Amino acid sequence: MAPTSLLLNFLPVSLSGDTRIRVGYRPYNEDVLRELRGEFGESHVFKRDYKENTITEIPVISGAEPLADKSTEEDLAEAWWLWKPLLNAALLRLFSGSREITSDYPVSVLGSPKNNFISHADLPDWVRILPLLEFESRTLFGGKSGAQFGLVCNARTRHQILAPCDHLIERGISPIGRYVQIDQPQGDSRLAPRGFTVGKVSSIDGETLILEDHREGYERVKASDARLTGNRGDFDWCVNALLQGQGQATLSRARDAMSALNQGPGRLKMINQTAEYLRTANLEAVPGVAFEIGEWMSSTDARFPMTETIDRPTLVFHPSGRPNDTWNERGIKDNGPHDQRTFTPKQLNIAVICQGRFEGQVDRFMGKFLDGIPDFQLRNGRKPYDDGFLSRFRLERANVQTFRANSASRAAYEAACEDALKHAADNGFGWDLAIVQIEEDFKALPGPQNPYYATKAMLLRNNVAVQNVRIETMSEPDKSLVYTMNQVSLACYAKLGGRPWLLAAQQSVAHELVIGLGSHTEQKSRFDQSVRYVGITTVFSSDGGYHLSERTGVVLFEDYATELTDTLTRTIERVRREDNWKNTDRVRLVFHAFKQIKDIEAEAIKQAVEALDLENVIFAFVHIAEQHPFLIFDQNQEGLPHWEKDRSKRKGVLGPSRGVHIKLADSESLVVFAGASELKQAAHGMPRACLLKLHRNSTFRDMTYLARQAFDFTAHSWRVMTPEPFPITIKYSDLIAERLAGLKQIETWDDDAVRFRNIGKAPWFL
Repeated sequence: MAPTSLLLNFLPVSLSGDTRIRVGYRPYNEDVLRELRGEFGESHVFKRDYKENTITEIPVISGAEPLADKSTEEDLAEAWWLWKPLLNAALLRLFSGSREITSDYPVSVLGSPKNNFISHADLPDWVRILPLLEFESRTLFGGKSGAQFGLVCNARTRHQILAPCDHLIERGISPIGRYVQIDQPQGDSRLAPRGFTVGKVSSIDGETLILEDHREGYERVKASDARLTGNRGDFDWCVNALLQGQGQATLSRARDAMSALNQGPGRLKMINQTAEYLRTANLEAVPGVAFEIGEWMSSTDARFPMTETIDRPTLVFHPSGRPNDTWNERGIKDNGPHDQRTFTPKQLNIAVICQGRFEGQVDRFMGKFLDGIPDFQLRNGRKPYDDGFLSRFRLERANVQTFRANSASRAAYEAACEDALKHAADNGFGWDLAIVQIEEDFKALPGPQNPYYATKAMLLRNNVAVQNVRIETMSEPDKSLVYTMNQVSLACYAKLGGRPWLLAAQQSVAHELVIGLGSHTEQKSRFDQSVRYVGITTVFSSDGGYHLSERTGVVLFEDYATELTDTLTRTIERVRREDNWKNTDRVRLVFHAFKQIKDIEAEAIKQAVEALDLENVIFAFVHIAEQHPFLIFDQNQEGLPHWEKDRSKRKGVLGPSRGVHIKLADSESLVVFAGASELKQAAHGMPRACLLKLHRNSTFRDMTYLARQAFDFTAHSWRVMTPEPFPITIKYSDLIAERLAGLKQIETWDDDAVRFRNIGKAPWFL
C-alpha cells in the first residue's frame, strides 16, 4: 500500500523567459577547465560535455560574452544537462555577500548569527552554533510524468569557535591538549575560508603553538593564525572554560534548541522558510532566464515517484516452512527455534566470568537469564521474557559455574578465564558458552588493556562462544532488563551455532546469494595512519529460506576485492555441492556494499564467477548509502510516546514509518529501514531513509525487488529482536570488521580461531 501523506524535501524547478542563449565551446582540457573556473567563475559557468569531449561555457551575468573562439546557440529548455551547474551558480550569486558560504557543492550556507543556538550573557559572540542550509540539485525519474529536475534542501547545524588561540590565551584559557585548525582560502573568493585541522597543542612557546599528532609540515603554528576546531569535544571544553561552572547548563539548553531543529517539525519549518525565500528571490540562470521554484513534492502529486510501504517479512520457524510469523519474538516463543530438533548439545556447559565484588548481582542476572522474569508484564498483558533462555530455545538444565576475577584488570580477567579452561580440561568437558561481566568504563580503555577484547580473544581461541554483558545492564530493573534479556538470549543461541529462524525466500530463481561488505577504521590518533578493515558476510537461499554462510572473514581494505572473489568462489562451490546445482541453473548474485563498487571491481567479480562454468548468472551491485541529502516527511505522523513516565513527549513526529520505499529512478531508491517506532527518544531527531544506488554494470536491475529484499534483511538479525537500521549483510560485515580489528590489538590473538575452527562457523561477532 502506498502512503498518501508524504513530502520529499525536493522542490521542482522550471525555467521562465527567453531560453535561447549563446554558449561558447572549446576542446576539453582538464588544466584549461580549472584555470577558466578560477579566473572567470563569477561571470561564467563552465561544464564538461562528456559526449562531445568539449568545454561548454555559459555567460551568467549581464554584459558577459562567451570566451571561446567558437560559439553556438542553445535552447536551455532542451539542454537540461546545463541546469544543474546554472542553478548552483545562481545560488552562489544569491547568497554571496549576505551569508557565509562554506561550500560550492552542495551549496552550503550558514544561517544568520541572530539564530545562534547557544547564548549566555557572558558568552562572546565568536562562540556560535548556527543553522547550516544545504542545497543540492537532483533529477528524479520515478514519477509517472517523466524526469523532474529540482532542488533538494536540508538543514543541520555547524559549531564554530572563531577567536584565534592568542585571544584565548589572553583570557587565561590554554589550548594545550586541544586540536587546532588554520583557515585556508578556497578557490572561489565568494566562499569562506576552510578550516584545516593541523594538530594538537602540546606546549606554547611565546606566540607559537608547538603541536603533536600533527600534519606533516605543521610542527609549529602562530597562535594568532590558529583556532580551536568546531568538533563537539573542543567546543564543549571551550564553553565550559569561558563560563566557569555555568557551561554545562548553557550547553544543555543549546542541545535542546538544536534537538528542536533536528526533529520533524523544526526541520520542516526551517526548510519551508528557506523555500519561501527562494521563491521570492531572483534566481537567474542567465540574464533574462529565471529559475522558478515550485512547491514541495508531495505523494498526492502525479510527479511524485512510485511509493509503497513494504510488508513485514515472513520468518520461518520450521524446516517445512510452517509455522511462520512476521514477529520474531512471538514466533520463537510460540514455536521454538527453527533448528530445535537438530540443535546440540541440549544441556549446555556455561562458564560465568565476573569480578568477585559483583558476584551476587551476576548470580541474580544469570537466574533471570536462564529461567525468565515471569512476574513482569506490560500494560497490555504481554510478558516479554517470562520463558527464559532455556525454555525459549527448548534446552535442558545447564551446568553453570562461576569463575572470579579479583580486579577489573585485563590480567585478572585472563586469570579467571584460565581457571575456567583448566577446570573444563581437568574434568573432561568443554565450555559451550561464557557469559562475561564487563563494565561501561572498559570502553575508554586502550585495546591492549581492555578485558573485553582480552577475554574474547582467549575464549574464542579455545572454541568457546562469548557473550559480554555490562554490570550496569545486569543491575537494571526488570522493566528494562526484559528487553535486554530478549537480545542477549537471541545472540547467545546464534553464537552457539543455533538457527533461531530463517527469512523466507521468494524462489523466483533457482539459486540466490547475497553478499555484504562492511567496514571499520582503526586510528590511534587524529593524524596517525588509519587502517581500514572490510568484513564480508554471505547468505544464500536454500529450502525456502536464507541461511548465513558458515565462514565469515575480514581483510585490509586494499585486499578486499581479491578476498571477495575468493569468498564468492568458495561459497558457490560449497552451496553447489550441497544443493546439487546444475551448470544451467539460473543464479542471481546480489552485492550489498558500504561503498560504491568501482567498474573494475564489478568486472573482476563477474570474471571470477564466469570461471566457475555457470551458464546463467545475473548480478546486482547495490551501494547502501547512509549519507545523502533526502528527507521524507509524513504529514500524518503525530509521533509516539517516547517513554512511559512522560507520555506527553512524542518521538518521530512527521517522520516516515519503517518500510516506506520511494523509487527515485530505475537505479535509485529511498528505503526507511528504521522509522518513527524505532526511535528511542524524541531528541534523536527524525528517522532517515537510506539511499540504495544500483551500479550501472548490474545485469539484474529490478530496483523494487532489491529494495524489498534489503528491507527484509533488516529483520533477519540474530543480534537483536528489534529491526536493524541496516540489512544484516552490511551490519554483520561491520561487526566482523570492528570485532576483529579490536581482537588484533591483543598480542595473543590468532585469526585462525575464526578462520578454521568451529567457532568461526557461527556468528561469534554478534
